[in-house]
Amino acid sequence: MPFHGQYTTEMARYPSHGETITGILYRPVGVKNPPGIVVTGPYSFMKEQAPLQYATRLADEGYAALIFDPRTVGESTGQPRRLENPKMKNEDIVAGLDYLSARGDIDVSRLFLVGICQGGPESLDVASYDDRVVGVASVSGYYRDHETDIYMICAGCVAWEPGMDIGELKMPTPEQGEALYRARLERAKKARELYDRTGEVVYQPLVDPKAADPDTGSLAGLPGPVVWSWYGPWTLKGFDNRYAVMSDLEHFDYTTVPGVARLEKPALLIHGDNSMNAAAAKRHYESIPTDNKKLIWDNEVSHFQHYDQPDCVDRNVGNIASWFASVK
Repeated sequence: MPFHGQYTTEMARYPSHGETITGILYRPVGVKNPPGIVVTGPYSFMKEQAPLQYATRLADEGYAALIFDPRTVGESTGQPRRLENPKMKNEDIVAGLDYLSARGDIDVSRLFLVGICQGGPESLDVASYDDRVVGVASVSGYYRDHETDIYMICAGCVAWEPGMDIGELKMPTPEQGEALYRARLERAKKARELYDRTGEVVYQPLVDPKAADPDTGSLAGLPGPVVWSWYGPWTLKGFDNRYAVMSDLEHFDYTTVPGVARLEKPALLIHGDNSMNAAAAKRHYESIPTDNKKLIWDNEVSHFQHYDQPDCVDRNVGNIASWFASVK
């Protein structure tokens, strides 16, 4: 990127299913009717996290990049707060496409999606059914299938310490993982019943640095030192470290498998052996029916480095911009 910071910043507010989404649009300077991108982040994301890192760089590449707080999060409205619902986030992505399409200063024939972690496969899913999207990129995705959900639960039980090779640490057995999964669903069901009956929302910490017990689990949504290594510092910077426990009902009910298997749009996937559940990324990539797809396999960086490590994000954005420029 020969120039940096060559964009204007504009607050964006637009409707999504009866609520108001608050976002930021990064618009490149000197580009008339630029192509548009909606950027979506990891599980529980705020717009100021990974989405901002990608949006500013994409704007330098000539794209109008929109980031947003999903409903119930950050500056967007919606109750109960901190409800983690991927289907709602997909609706908010579509609302972002509506916003870009209605502005009148965006090239509506060149609308793209970029997602990081869970936002990656969600973007692939939305691209499979929204005809306005002409290309999509997924970075270090949390590819939503049952195996990956069990993998994530089990990873929260790993007592990782800096310098240790996580690949050599013992994960809980699949049977333990399934038991923890069922326990979380039961906990979420009881929380939903309480909410429906009284309006009371049961909250637990989203992240906790302590590894979960492989038999009894953890009250946190994303326990363990591996996840804490990235999310932990954000708890000191305004990140609301809680989630509505009933969220697990919608979270674990959602899968990106059928949508990705219908995807006919040009698709770029960036992943690697050190990103979350590499096998799921390969399964999703192979299921995409179009020949106009590309897989970049990067084993030099870990999952969370894709979020905001400058050299890694620079490289990813360069690959994304190049891929999108090739979309006809």
